This record gives sequence, C-alpha cells and structure tokens, in this order.
Amino acid sequence: MLAVLSVAGCAREAAPQWARADGEAYGSTWSVVWRADAGGPAEAEVASLCSDVLAEVEQAISTWRPDSDLSRAIAADGPTPVSFEALQVVRASLDVADLSGGAFDPTVGPLVELFGLHGARPTQFPSDEAIAEARARVGWQRVRTGVDGDGAWLDVGGARLDVSAIAPGHAADRVSGALSALGLANHLVEVGGELRASGVGPSGGWRVGVDRPSEGVAPGTPELVLSVMNVGVATSGNYRNRFVVDGRPVVHTIDPRIGRPVETDARSATVVAPDARTADAWATVLMVLGTGGLPLVEQLPGVEALILTEGDGGFDRHATAGMGAWVVDPG
Repeated sequence: MLAVLSVAGCAREAAPQWARADGEAYGSTWSVVWRADAGGPAEAEVASLCSDVLAEVEQAISTWRPDSDLSRAIAADGPTPVSFEALQVVRASLDVADLSGGAFDPTVGPLVELFGLHGARPTQFPSDEAIAEARARVGWQRVRTGVDGDGAWLDVGGARLDVSAIAPGHAADRVSGALSALGLANHLVEVGGELRASGVGPSGGWRVGVDRPSEGVAPGTPELVLSVMNVGVATSGNYRNRFVVDGRPVVHTIDPRIGRPVETDARSATVVAPDARTADAWATVLMVLGTGGLPLVEQLPGVEALILTEGDGGFDRHATAGMGAWVVDPG
C-alpha cells in the first residue's frame, strides 16, 4: 500500500549512480535501491548480503519453517532456547500489545483462522460461541521470555504466537543496518510493503506514495506522497481482500479485544517512525483503534501517523501534530 516513487524516477534521472536488487523472502517480496558510487560493492554482493540477512530473519521468526526458532517454541511444551533476534522481535510485539491495551496481539491467530483470513473463507459468520472459544486461546499475556546463563528462551504458554504483523518491518530494519555497515549510507529497503529509508534518494528525500484506499483502484495510485529520510514507513488498510459472510463485511484486521473484524473509521493508516518495525506494528494498531488511537501515538517519541477516512467525494486526513513534516502534495 506504499509505492516507492523515487525508485521509478531514479532510473530516468540518474541510472548510472543508483542500483537495485530484489527477490523473495519471508513469504513476500523485497527490494533495495542504493547509491552505487564508484569503488563501492558490486550489485551481486549487495543482493547476496540482503538475501543472507533475510534468511537469518526467517530462521529466527518464521512460522512456516518448522525449524525456525519461533516454530520450535510453538511446538514445545515450556521454555525453549531461541536466538536473541527471535527474543527481540517477540519482546517488541509484546511491548506494543501492552502499550496499545491489546489492540495489537501476536497471539490472534485462532481468530484470524476462524474468520477465514488465512485459509478457506467461512460459509457462515462465526457464532458468538465460536468466537468466545477462539478468544479463549488468544492472549499475549501468556507469552514469557527470558535470558539466563544459557542464552535466550521463549515460552509461548500454549498460544499460537505469530509476529507476522511486525516481521516485515523488522526485516527491513535488519537489511538497512547491513547496508549501512557495508558503507551504503543512501538506500531504501522494502520488505513486504514496509520501508526503511536511509540517507537521501535521487532527488533528496525518498518519495513514497500512499495508495488511495479505494476498492478497484490500481495499486500504486497515490492519494498522497511522503518525502522521508532516516525513518521507517508502514501503511495498513482494509480496502482490499474484503468479503461478505451472511451479509456482514469481513476485513483482514481483527480486533483482538472483541474477537471480531474491526469496524473503525480508518480506511488506511500510515505511520512514520524511527524504525520500520515500530511503524509496521503501529499501523496495525491504528487500523484497530481508528482515529481514536492518534492521541496514543502522539505519546510515542519520534512516531507520527496519518489516517485516511471516507469523506464527501474523497478522503479526509487525520494526523498527529508532526506528520505534516513528511507529507508533500501528490503529483
């Protein structure tokens, strides 16, 4: 739901100075654009580095790899040794769950499956009893983490722990850190649609388009444009992949607090934060809380947000006080 406008422009404006690599990882796609100065690393070296870093992330927190740290902990009965990377991501998820009052919950999997957001769609809207049963298996408070003399450990407490709502942002941060360590200060990393911008792009700030949150509108059609540097950016929305069951709409964001798809005023939520992992998580939070969640974001250091809602003939913008610094007029 974010379109990297500077990437398309760099090929026309300064192709000899900029390079790009892309591929697939963590069940999605990734791309990197960087300033390729003379004497710098070869494109193949950068692409290989990105792939290696993303493979490390998968090994730590993938839920579809049975040998990942997270999958082993889910399958185990009790505390399980995990990497410090897995520990870091899980703790970050739990912190957001706490700060958001449970609007973000990495154990929401049973409800996601109940409403057919992963797998087959239900033929009937789930009953109150089915929702209550699924909710009984959800709860981030049951997850425990720790560090002792043997390293890090994780105990999921029987929960179906899944950090996919924060993983793309984390992966973008990890790749960005590796590129900076390689001496590539000016780059833009995208993993699964979440971004980490470092330094400057071909025309100054990296220009990122936020998609118009309308069904039937082609992806990459911007409603507004951001110009960003040295931040993470994420957008969540409920205007795609919607369906109706028994005359009731089902969107792909679940409110863990009530066990049902969200019914807020937000059509999309965009967050700019010091890192992409933070932006990724809080974009999800705002899709649950709607515009009522903006005061909460105002309390987070360095984090700004913008929510688009339906307006008369278009979309209304609701933003935190500092978000205007990142927004430029589209076109």
